[in-house]
Amino acid sequence: MRSSRGASVTPPRVYGVGVCAGRLVVHDPLTGITHYRNQLITVGRTMLRASEVATHPVADPTALGGSGVLGVRWSPVVQRDPSPTCVPADSVHRRAARALACAGLLTVDLHEVDPLPTPDLTDIAGHLTDDGCTVSLTTEHCPAERHAEALADCVDALRICVDTAVTGRHHLGPDEREQRLRSLVSGTRAMVAAGLPTQLYTRVIPPPPGNEATRWLVELADAVGAHGVTFARPHGDGTLAMPSLTAWGAETPACGTLKPLDVPLDTVCLSSGG
Repeated sequence: MRSSRGASVTPPRVYGVGVCAGRLVVHDPLTGITHYRNQLITVGRTMLRASEVATHPVADPTALGGSGVLGVRWSPVVQRDPSPTCVPADSVHRRAARALACAGLLTVDLHEVDPLPTPDLTDIAGHLTDDGCTVSLTTEHCPAERHAEALADCVDALRICVDTAVTGRHHLGPDEREQRLRSLVSGTRAMVAAGLPTQLYTRVIPPPPGNEATRWLVELADAVGAHGVTFARPHGDGTLAMPSLTAWGAETPACGTLKPLDVPLDTVCLSSGG
């Protein structure tokens, strides 16, 4: 399953660099993998080449104090209160984003954002990146092609869940499944063309060596120009409890939900050059 694009030189992209458990580490917001770093490098958001990062050993999150030290998954969707005394959602997001960034996290993965308009998502991501975090977006559906440029300007990496389009576990008719697959293909190509590092993502197709579905999905990712495929494996018994946002200085009203960044991932990288 080696990519025919492997020989091409890939451009540098944004990584999160910081110190965890006394070690300098580099976190990849696209693959979710963290590497140790022996040479001195600028801390914060740093442009690096994937091939150069891959030469350093992979870090075990448990040795760094747990995945919660590296980042969190944040669903920033807020139920809007029509009362005149309600604090505007944008200020809630701003306060929460600042609190997360000030906690020293290397990355925040935004997920379950489908109800949010693109301008709101851009605003949220801007608050995080302004304070030094890397930002990834994990979405259940491929964003519309017309939003590609806006997303490329505000997030560092995109993971598109393919399960509703390519598996039989969802109650969709053949015509609707075909339409979703076409949207996945065209949307992914648009994101890549806009310069946004993009992975396809699945929770139900097994990682390599896997089966025929595994091979098909990797070939699909290669055909549409994605950087690779991320396979999520089930939680183990060591799921970490995340502190609440109030512990980091973010006050009520609610600013969405947080989950630990500890789902084990297997990643097949297709753009290995550079």
